[in-house]
Amino acid sequence: MALEFDLTPKYSEKVVEGEGGEYRSWSSTQLPILSHTKVGAGRLLLHPRGFALPHYADSPKVGFVLQGNNGVVGMVLANEPKEVVLKLKKGDLIPVPLGAVSWWFNDGDSDSNDDLEIVFLGDTSQAHFPGNITYFFIAGGGSMLGGFSTDFVKKAFGMDTNEEANKLVKSQNGVLVIKLDDTKTLPKPKQNEPNNNNLVYNNLEECLKIESGFWSKVQNPNFLSWEKLGCVQII
Repeated sequence: MALEFDLTPKYSEKVVEGEGGEYRSWSSTQLPILSHTKVGAGRLLLHPRGFALPHYADSPKVGFVLQGNNGVVGMVLANEPKEVVLKLKKGDLIPVPLGAVSWWFNDGDSDSNDDLEIVFLGDTSQAHFPGNITYFFIAGGGSMLGGFSTDFVKKAFGMDTNEEANKLVKSQNGVLVIKLDDTKTLPKPKQNEPNNNNLVYNNLEECLKIESGFWSKVQNPNFLSWEKLGCVQII
């Protein structure tokens, strides 16, 4: 007997909202088909100078930029020593593999209205809750470091004083999405570094073979690197 699902459009649910923007998600409770297909979905909106604090998730994801041309993402891939910093614009598609730590930033002028909006789809087959993407924060209020004692953090990071450790854990109180003032700077994108250009694509038709309206085959050789990251199956 075939399963029946409610496929009518659903609004996403607000998870967090701040001066810098918001993050919303579609839950498997609201949409049981997400749990059945083991797909998680979320939407990140960053106003100009909006910054999504460093975090990682329990699922590999693919992000699609719906709007905005001043996006920047920083990512440290699992087992890689260097951070990758990339420019993002409307129409871009970028993988976020399992184990990657990432931050997201709208580098637009603070007095502009150029929001950055990204929708994420994740493979939650191995997640804590199939159909939902769970995030773990490394900075800000609610970060994992806040669950450890100051003395433990001091020893773990090789600091000399408790004051240094306390500053590391408690200097940022924002949760997930904050707004940076114009004096704060972040690493700049370096598109010419090896492999950076293989992580962001702006024209899927060049990357995937389309048959009867569906993507059936990866055809761009560079796009094969996504398979190694465990992200092709999501799309």
